[in-house]
Amino acid sequence: MAGSEVSDIAAPHVSELAPLIVLLPMLAFAVILFLGKVFNGNPTWKNSVKEGGIIALGVMSAVLVLSIILIMDFIGGVQAGHDSVFHWFTSGVWDGTTGGVSTDKFGFGIYVDHITVMLLFVAAFLCLLINTFSIGYMNTDPINDNRNHRFYAEFTLFCSGMLGMVLADSFLWLFIFWEIMGLCSYLLIGFYYERPSAAYAAKKAFLTTRIGDVFLMIGLVMLWDLFGSLDYAVVFASGEIEKVAENSAGTLQWALGLMFIGAVGKSAQFPLHVWLPDAMEGPTPVSALIHAATMVNAGLYLVARMFPFFGADALHGDLADLAFIIALVGGITAVMAAAIAFVQMDLKKVLAYSTMSQLAYIFTGLGCAMYLANTLYWHEYLPDGVKNPDYYDNHYIVIVAFGAALFHLFNHAMAKGMLFMASGSVIHEVHHAHHHLHHHDDHDDHGEDHHDDHHDDHFDAQSMENMGGLASKMPITATAMLVGSASIMGLPLIGGFWSK
Repeated sequence: MAGSEVSDIAAPHVSELAPLIVLLPMLAFAVILFLGKVFNGNPTWKNSVKEGGIIALGVMSAVLVLSIILIMDFIGGVQAGHDSVFHWFTSGVWDGTTGGVSTDKFGFGIYVDHITVMLLFVAAFLCLLINTFSIGYMNTDPINDNRNHRFYAEFTLFCSGMLGMVLADSFLWLFIFWEIMGLCSYLLIGFYYERPSAAYAAKKAFLTTRIGDVFLMIGLVMLWDLFGSLDYAVVFASGEIEKVAENSAGTLQWALGLMFIGAVGKSAQFPLHVWLPDAMEGPTPVSALIHAATMVNAGLYLVARMFPFFGADALHGDLADLAFIIALVGGITAVMAAAIAFVQMDLKKVLAYSTMSQLAYIFTGLGCAMYLANTLYWHEYLPDGVKNPDYYDNHYIVIVAFGAALFHLFNHAMAKGMLFMASGSVIHEVHHAHHHLHHHDDHDDHGEDHHDDHHDDHFDAQSMENMGGLASKMPITATAMLVGSASIMGLPLIGGFWSK
């Protein structure tokens, strides 16, 4: 947050192990892909290792443990932790002002603050749960032609992208990991590439999100031009913000506005929302991964990362228009997506539009918090050095507004992950029941085991028109769906109630 200081991460062992949170899934991607090519079709590889699923499970378990260690080290601290991991390269740029060459060092580091801690746990925990679910789901997938190793490889790379984006210490590395997630979403949505609808959905998601990414890249270039760096430690420093605010407050608002467009594309907000329902063409674990744990939360994370600009005294009132636009886009999308969900019959599309609406709700919360932070004097001292008489009231309002938005992000991610995995269980059983019933009828009619696979092609196991009375047959799944839905609705005594 604005005004928070940056210090080195306290515990040496934490700073040494933290990069493994990103590195382990990235290595697992290469290992699973290689072993899948070598042992493809091998019974041991398929039945015991689950085509790489067990490897991914072990890696994601280690990632969760490392994440919890990092989180526990940070809890109770008030300062953001920053630690450089490696030096990438040094660039030399001619500086026309001084008539010399200015050098800039690019490297990767770990940046840990309250936002990082929450998103890190959400990503690591849900990735592990979805990984566990996917082992059983993909093993019984009707389309199982020894390519599941590709699913697990892309899955781990996707998780690495999200974890890297959350831990990165600069907007540059955020963008790099952001694009890794974009690539993986394209590959996973189009996992069943033999289906024209899946291939179309993958291209649609990729191209739509690229529109936002172009604006994000332009915004980052403008931010670099203003601050001379994209490192959080530099751009969030109060002294640097004061320098930019003196002459370029309007330019900064445009830069942040362009970055917000990137978040709109990634989190499927109006008008770049059209890709999200089609993302249901991928396997159900992919839907859970995209909608709950990683990709759609990336846009929210980017907007939350901008908060120090809105909370800076030097920019007081200068970014209020942008904060209003963020809240307005969220409000429009929330109502629109909820209305569209009412007329959907596809179970996963109902959840997709629900995701869009809930994310918009969080965008509205973030926009309101940023508007308050930019229009209220919420720091202990006023710009003229006088003690702020409204400090406690204003500070409380801003902190609660911002915290409530992130708290709902946490609750929604957990509930929606549960809903998607439960829906996968429902779809799997409905498909299995239809297949078994049709197979049995054909056997009775023909006196032999004669089955027409063509009939299955016209049966939609995701359509709620083909469902009903499943609670008595699937009580555990029904309970999970009920709890998840109650949380999204905000019924009392459940997490969603407190965040709403």
